[in-house]
Amino acid sequence: MYVLEYSEAVHIEVEDVNEFSPTWPQLYMSADVVEGRMYDYISHVEAVDRDGADGVSRICRYQIVTRDVPFEVDADGSLCC
Repeated sequence: MYVLEYSEAVHIEVEDVNEFSPTWPQLYMSADVVEGRMYDYISHVEAVDRDGADGVSRICRYQIVTRDVPFEVDADGSLCC
């Protein structure tokens, strides 16, 4: 059996409307997937928003800005394809 490895960089943007820009506690992450297989869940991304009190401020939206990648990210930061 031959194993072919390939890496794809996927850039995720965070939308925020308050004073402070969101930050990423983990700047880089990785996940392994099998080509051609569909996944309900691959990983989770999370940005932190310093605006307001704990539990009040939240990230408005995550968006994948890399074109033509077979991945999606939902409002909660769950990455799937």
